Amino acid sequence: MAAAAPEWTMLPQLNGERAGTAILFATDEWFAEAGNLNREGPPQFDPNAFDTHGKVMDGWESRRKRTAGHDWCLMKLGLSGVIRGFEVDTSFFTGNQVPRISIQAACISGDLPPVGQGATAWTAKPRKGSKATDEEARRLVNLGTDKWHTLVPMTPLQPGYIDCCKHFFPVEDARRWTHLRINYFPDGGVARIRCFGEVQKDWGQVVLGPEELVDLAATENGGIGLMASNSHYGRPQNMLGMGRAVNMGDGWETARNPNRPPVFATDEQGMMKLPGNDWCVIQLGAAGLVRAISIDTLHFKGNYPESCLIEAACSPGSSRLDFKPEEAQWKVLLPRTRLSPHNDHRFDDKSGMLNLPTPVTHIRLTIYPDGVSDCLLPPASLTFPVTGRVEAADLG
Repeated sequence: MAAAAPEWTMLPQLNGERAGTAILFATDEWFAEAGNLNREGPPQFDPNAFDTHGKVMDGWESRRKRTAGHDWCLMKLGLSGVIRGFEVDTSFFTGNQVPRISIQAACISGDLPPVGQGATAWTAKPRKGSKATDEEARRLVNLGTDKWHTLVPMTPLQPGYIDCCKHFFPVEDARRWTHLRINYFPDGGVARIRCFGEVQKDWGQVVLGPEELVDLAATENGGIGLMASNSHYGRPQNMLGMGRAVNMGDGWETARNPNRPPVFATDEQGMMKLPGNDWCVIQLGAAGLVRAISIDTLHFKGNYPESCLIEAACSPGSSRLDFKPEEAQWKVLLPRTRLSPHNDHRFDDKSGMLNLPTPVTHIRLTIYPDGVSDCLLPPASLTFPVTGRVEAADLG
């Protein structure tokens, strides 16, 4: 039986193509390039696909090693932060999987010296069918990446059958990390590596003009989908991703309410009378004064919510694990408002829709009766530690 995914897999993914993760070095990429570890979506497999290098595999696969040493690669995370765990997926690598793996990490400002021309220099040309040159390997040795902090010690991996392909490794170290070293012992293939955690944005590097806003709910700025009443078809974190949703699976969608009445009725305001609703709570990346909200139902044409309500609370002393929504003092940010299909709904304080003049740290989105949202964007003025309009409050 396949292992159940841990709670931390609901956190933001710090690596991935959309996050901008880059491969900086790999010892060998004969069968498949190391960048495939960061591909979006589940691994794919075509039993009849071959090329001049051999079997086409969706992952990073090195050649069968015939020299001393082991294979490894360096990865610059697209989103730096505290890592809570790794998912290592060996899907379809059933006789060629890596037998053992370890993962090391470091916190580094800027690019590693050998990269030189920027984080994408290594992947500027196709790497499949190649290996690192002796000169490239020598330059890396001087960096001492093999001495980086170990987050996952050398651990056996199972082959890529459906009931044992996913391996979950929790991480207890709460420091901020920017780079990973993935070690294969000694060679082979892995389909995906997903790194989950909490984004730690360096707000000290952010400079905002007097009227400039920043999206405090965005994953890249530290926004976290904390909890939800229902996540049957998608988790709240999906709403906080970069850009607009790529398809209907790239949002938060709940199951249909099984207790919905046999015939719907409306109230005097024309809103549906409902026996319940669905909700989710978003923790912002920093406290802020919310100036605008975007609710995007892109792609959702027959399953969008009839309406939504947005509330906000300020709880700067609460961590991700101890925030209790039932104890928070929620204030209405956007009253229950009708939504429409496949549309980006925008509300701002200039229109009189948003009237909450105090900083907030958490957002609660309630949808009626159920349905989906692609994107929740609360552009706001930062209140700590740097803002377009500084508030004299240390929110911790």
